[in-house]
Amino acid sequence: MKKILVPTDFSPLSDNALDFACQIAKQMKSEIILINIQSLPANDDASMAIELIKTIEDSAKKRLKTQHDEIKIEHEGLKISTHFSFGIPSLAIKEYLETKEFNLVVMGTKGATGVDKFLFGSVAESISKHSSCPVIIVHAENKYKPVKHIAVPMDINYKFGESHKMVQKIVEYAEMFTADLNWFYVNTSKKDYEGDIHYMLEDGKKIDIEIIDGDTVEQGVERYCQTNSLDLLIIMKRDYSLVHQLFHRNVFGEILQHQSLPIMVVHY
Repeated sequence: MKKILVPTDFSPLSDNALDFACQIAKQMKSEIILINIQSLPANDDASMAIELIKTIEDSAKKRLKTQHDEIKIEHEGLKISTHFSFGIPSLAIKEYLETKEFNLVVMGTKGATGVDKFLFGSVAESISKHSSCPVIIVHAENKYKPVKHIAVPMDINYKFGESHKMVQKIVEYAEMFTADLNWFYVNTSKKDYEGDIHYMLEDGKKIDIEIIDGDTVEQGVERYCQTNSLDLLIIMKRDYSLVHQLFHRNVFGEILQHQSLPIMVVHY
């Protein structure tokens, strides 16, 4: 990984995500780009609006510089830069992502209370759905620890060949973290499987997929995360799959509500 984007609103939530990102950046020898987006103020008086915009910009840039300087002291040798602009946060962040070749986005989340509640409202949700690079969503109560054990829910009903490249990428991510991978499938249909499912990758590595029973996908994922010693949950997103339901039935919110594992969303 070369560039990690970290959106901030200067809240404790985003500070926690920034610390998480810095730890990853040190491990991966990556650069942090800390970004803050401010909405333009509504004011009918043009002169007052200009003055207010200048005040907001100066304040935001000052806070970005303070965080920049603190990170340089706390994480000696870490490369970090900042970016500020006005706009609609979700759109501005997505547009900025397209201007550079980012390898990862790290954002914070409050968790869920019946519906998805993310930092910046729906910004993190929007970014995690549409970013072309992986997005790690860090729970408010989660503090960084080395990523050694990763879990990945899979849909074995989907053609494995279609997800082959993404599976290979996830294997590479795990190797960068020097972490082990735990693949599993939530069997909501209660179909009788004799043992685990096995797939072979092109490089000869074998993927073992554990079959677990669950009334719903979210219950199965939640129980798996609670009963295993894990540091990261990876969710593969595509247009049509069982895992895609994580973004359309509040399953993602249910997972965030009941456990504090950071979640990486990857796309293909």
